[in-house]
Amino acid sequence: MSAPRFRVDPLSEYFVKLVDIIFGLTITQSFLLYKDTIISPELSAKNLSLVLVYLTIILSWIGYHKSILYYPYNKSLWSRLRLFFDILILLLYAHLVFIGQDLTKVLIGLVMVFILYAINGGFRILEWSDLKVSKPWLSILFALLFGVQWILSLEIKHELFPWILVVFAFLSLIGYRWVRNKLGYPPLYVIGIDVDGVLAEQVDHILRRLQKEGMARNLTKESVDDWYFAFEGTDISKEIEKALRDPAFVREMPVVQGSTEIMKELYKKYHLVIATSRPKITEEETKEWIGKNYEFHEFVNTREIGKDKLGLDVLLDDNLDNAESFASSGGYVLLFSQPWNRKQTGKIEEFIRTEKIVRIEDWNEVLESLEKITKMLRK
Repeated sequence: MSAPRFRVDPLSEYFVKLVDIIFGLTITQSFLLYKDTIISPELSAKNLSLVLVYLTIILSWIGYHKSILYYPYNKSLWSRLRLFFDILILLLYAHLVFIGQDLTKVLIGLVMVFILYAINGGFRILEWSDLKVSKPWLSILFALLFGVQWILSLEIKHELFPWILVVFAFLSLIGYRWVRNKLGYPPLYVIGIDVDGVLAEQVDHILRRLQKEGMARNLTKESVDDWYFAFEGTDISKEIEKALRDPAFVREMPVVQGSTEIMKELYKKYHLVIATSRPKITEEETKEWIGKNYEFHEFVNTREIGKDKLGLDVLLDDNLDNAESFASSGGYVLLFSQPWNRKQTGKIEEFIRTEKIVRIEDWNEVLESLEKITKMLRK
């Protein structure tokens, strides 16, 4: 229920520590700067303005840690830009501390802060390729609200108005955090989706190819009751591996019935990672084929890393070995029934009994099955 591990930058926790240090230095410098005010506090509009700055920084620190828990820095350029803007926001906080008792300057500073929140949120969306991870529009809305307050502070000179304005600024800031928490930092339920046998109808496709070449004349998909099904001095897995190196074969692969429509629904609710161990020589053609037929968030080639090492919550696959290793690692599997995966081992049967593996017949069962699994994950 967090970002996929294969994308997380190993340095992410050190970046977080750097941000925490700057947060701490900002607060510490403010204590030194306003020592006399802290020792002998007075109720005034300018001191409330300073408290507004403190509240902004503290609530921001809490919000930062909520977001980083679900969406750590990853290995992309967008992530580096996100880190840069996180630090830029901290520098702006330091500036707010220095001008903390001047409400007019604080208000224009808050406008800039919320604009930077929006930009940073945009980078987070680009970083994770998922609109669910940020709400830039909310930050823009509150930037406009603080902008109106700043303009009013310039125009209205009544002696009571700074008191009214600083109270309204407090309510605006608390309102933003309340709305932001209501919208939430939704955990990314990360769904891994295999390609061959799940999205792509590769066995029928390879059989048609072989039959054109004069091989496998009497074979049908139902005949292939083992992934290493042997025939005419070869086996089905070898022939598929060979064919998957041909760009034309990859581009012409038919989709599994029902997959396109259901994938659109999954894209709205979950974070979809296409995980395949196809040959890298035709990886670009594979991505092109997937992009033409499906909506998804991320792609990873698993030839060098097991699907159980990706940080997925649920795996949709048709391979018994993948299903067993993934369930053994603690994840949930939707196993697409195929002729080659009907011979179940004792371990697979045990995982099915405990519902770590759920066998499904087609894509029509996916939405309901995933809903049941995510309910269990939420407990």
